[in-house]
Amino acid sequence: MLSIFKFRPLIDLSSADWIYDTFEWAIQSFDNEEFFKRSRLVQPTNEFFPGNVDSVHAKAENIFKHTLMYAGLAHWPFQLQSPELFESLPAHQIELAKVERNSTVSMSPVVYQHPLALSYNPQQTLKPEDLSSSFAHVIAQHVLLQSHQLPPGGVDYLTEGSEVLAVFMGFGVMFANSAYTFRGGCGSCYNAQANRVASLSENEIVFALALYCRLKGIEDSHAVSCLKKHLKSNYKQACKQLDKRPDRLARLMEYKREI
Repeated sequence: MLSIFKFRPLIDLSSADWIYDTFEWAIQSFDNEEFFKRSRLVQPTNEFFPGNVDSVHAKAENIFKHTLMYAGLAHWPFQLQSPELFESLPAHQIELAKVERNSTVSMSPVVYQHPLALSYNPQQTLKPEDLSSSFAHVIAQHVLLQSHQLPPGGVDYLTEGSEVLAVFMGFGVMFANSAYTFRGGCGSCYNAQANRVASLSENEIVFALALYCRLKGIEDSHAVSCLKKHLKSNYKQACKQLDKRPDRLARLMEYKREI
């Protein structure tokens, strides 16, 4: 009977350890000062995504502009192209000594002869949260590839590593809410093209989100304020799991003292 009250972790130990390791890799590789001092927990609200739009492309442009700003990469030569004009090309390498990010202070634009072109699925403009998450994921993939850094686990974990990197940039709520979309009972109102394609599970993203918030000192009430209802209890479970490993949290917090 006592087993009923036994704590159950949100995710298994190996997955948790990989997320801890990936956060440490991100802090070491992608500007710990930006992370600890300037990055914000992006929420799916008009406060974070203001603007009036009059077309599908204008809506995508607005979401992209704000996503890029919160990622701290508005000075990079990213360019959003409409689907009919988009030409998929291999990512050009911007040879930077380190990935520099700044989400609040203007930096000199990176000069490069070719833009880093991105596009979008027009159907996703129906779900701005999914669209912003998709943009954040592609941006994180570019940052990862330009840095020539591999996440823990190596090349086989590039996709998953870039998702954690996007959470590290502040998009954890957006990623958690868009990690899985229930089809519901009526197939006629389900639009698969509007959904984000996720690699990590809801629970893995929620765990990474909880880790981000703990390291940033963000109150739980704020962290869950815009989470889907069924994820709020998962977040609390993730926090309890984090509390079981104070050594891992303390190790990551050591990087804040180096700033």
